[in-house]
Amino acid sequence: MKSYAIPLLLVILLLATSETIIVVDLSYPITEGAVSLLEDAVNLAGQIGSKKVVVILNTNGGTLSATEKIVDLMKKSGISFAVYVPPGGRAFSAGSIVLLASRVAGMGSGAVVGAAQPRPYDEKVAKGVAGWISSLAESSGRNKTAARGFVENNVALSADEALNYHIIEVKADSLDQFLDKIGWSGSLLYLNPGPRTSLLLLITNPDNAWFLIMVGVILILIGLAHPTYIMESAGSVLVLLGFLGMDLIGADLAAIMVIAIGSATMFLELKTGHGILAILGAIISSIGLILVYQSLPFLPMTVWSGTLVLILIFSSSLAGFYLYKIRSAMKRIPVHSIESLIGKEGIVKKKIKAGGEGVVLVESELWTATSDEELEEGEKVVVLGVSGLKLVVGRRER
Repeated sequence: MKSYAIPLLLVILLLATSETIIVVDLSYPITEGAVSLLEDAVNLAGQIGSKKVVVILNTNGGTLSATEKIVDLMKKSGISFAVYVPPGGRAFSAGSIVLLASRVAGMGSGAVVGAAQPRPYDEKVAKGVAGWISSLAESSGRNKTAARGFVENNVALSADEALNYHIIEVKADSLDQFLDKIGWSGSLLYLNPGPRTSLLLLITNPDNAWFLIMVGVILILIGLAHPTYIMESAGSVLVLLGFLGMDLIGADLAAIMVIAIGSATMFLELKTGHGILAILGAIISSIGLILVYQSLPFLPMTVWSGTLVLILIFSSSLAGFYLYKIRSAMKRIPVHSIESLIGKEGIVKKKIKAGGEGVVLVESELWTATSDEELEEGEKVVVLGVSGLKLVVGRRER
């Protein structure tokens, strides 16, 4: 069986056959990143007319919400999903639920499936998951009693045990052998994660998410102690991405908030003028745009949407540079200091009584002025000093 690893953007031009089998390597935690990866597979299948997706599964588990989304996608997409756990691989916790949701499943020697008891343990949640996993097993013709044991007793089964208990259909020590045994034939198309999916897979890894939150909080605290806007902006984005990774907020909400922070950071460049905030704002906005990429129904996975993202990233960078140039130009505009008028000559435009106030014209500008001597309109004066925003003038010596 011949396999192909073709860049995603060339798929539509090179493949148009229902005999193509899409291969997805799901060696990640079951998180929003995994959901995005499976969504990419379904979208690609629709574009090339494929009805078969094989998932190479190797995971220690993940979040319940992401698992629910993946199962819903597998059941409602109209595509046949096969799940294969390679030799020595794991389908623990959420992974076992994904396996049970498939149309057909197989495992290699040394692979393990099960141990799906929720953590931290909550009896109500555990009973709900046990009922759900039992229903999935029954709907796919598998052993629902053994499936319930994954949750109720935290049971884990080897490949041989899973086959004997009818949790999987076949045992195979290679992907080709697995596909042969289940009767799937055709060319293989290995799905490469897109930019949005790659970013989500990175930040939704629990270890990475905790790291992002920790570093983000530290940067915010440093920024509050030494305000520069740089630390505060970068720290806020890292905390947001960490919350996304911990499944505390959704990807779309995170994208909107990141773009908002990026835009605000670029506009703060007008206040600072050193250029760093413009660059940082463009980078932050680009991260938000990547999160938005392919998340909306009117942005399908095509070469044109990829081009659109590049245009948006370029536009953000250009906007940041433009703000930087505006600020630089503003800094070059000479600021007229009132102290600089001392020693300048002017003309009285409104009579000044001794100790009183009047108006003088100095450097083509009208100023309120005071004097110790009486000065008539039209007399020439010299600026002796300033008092607040008023000039102190005296008669010019002839």
